Amino acid sequence: MQAKVHWACLIPSIILSLILIGIPGLIGKLIKMAITELGFTNKNFIGKVGLINTKVLNSPLNKINNISVESGIWGKIFGYGTVHVDTASGAYDFKFIARADNFRTNLLNAIEQYEQDKIKKQAQEMANAMKNS
Repeated sequence: MQAKVHWACLIPSIILSLILIGIPGLIGKLIKMAITELGFTNKNFIGKVGLINTKVLNSPLNKINNISVESGIWGKIFGYGTVHVDTASGAYDFKFIARADNFRTNLLNAIEQYEQDKIKKQAQEMANAMKNS
């Protein structure tokens, strides 16, 4: 599954552009929207934020300690939020993520499935070792 930055992150810059002709701010938000990556596979969590100062997260699912979502009034209205991810190597924030609660739920389900698959694999290896003894 992959998450995208919600278009609502453009609203402050659009308003500012209308008031102050803040085109550079709008362009900056468009670039941020295009380069932010957030997703997961059945084994890894992947996240990247930034163009010049880039912060990259690539972590196995079993190394994720906590994932939470924060959204204010505008986030609830427009359907976006900030995804906070705590791993063994540090904490990461991904802002303006579309359907952040859905992303969190799916990630938690993937982590649970990963743990169940790991236990099944260990049980199978133990059964095979006992059979071969």
